[in-house]
Formats: sequence, C-alpha cells, structure tokens
Amino acid sequence: MVTINNFKFQPAELTVKAGETVEWKNADIVPHSATANEVNQARAFDSGSIAKGGSWQWIANKPGTYDYICTLHPNMKGRLTVQ
Repeated sequence: MVTINNFKFQPAELTVKAGETVEWKNADIVPHSATANEVNQARAFDSGSIAKGGSWQWIANKPGTYDYICTLHPNMKGRLTVQ
C-alpha cells in the first residue's frame, strides 16, 4: 500500500511481485492521483482523481519500473518496481 499524506507518496519507492495488487490510499486533505508519467509507460496506470479518504487499486501484471506523479500536484513523485 502507498499512503498519500502531506503531499507525498509514502513510501516513495515500492517493489512488488507481478500479479500483486497495489493500493494508493489518500489520507491527505485534497484529491490526488497516481499516474504513470514516462513516455513509454503512458497509460500504464492512471487512477484519476482519488478523493480525500478514498483509495484506488491497480494489479501490477507487467514487470518493469514505473515512475509516477500526481497530475494535480506534479511535484509529487513516486516509483513502483514490478518484478
């Protein structure tokens, strides 16, 4: 699980095995997103807006390293590695 709090993804880097489900939980006071932002990963995942107190899940089926941002606050960055 990745918790979104104080305008940060916590942990900022997470490693999971292929087939596992990753959940982003928004514990912050405003909406956020988790969106893959590399050109070759476009549309790998995009949570859309995750409301305050909400969460979103993604099944990590394809191995690789996914850098992602919050599209509402692009200074927020995270990295997901799928093995």
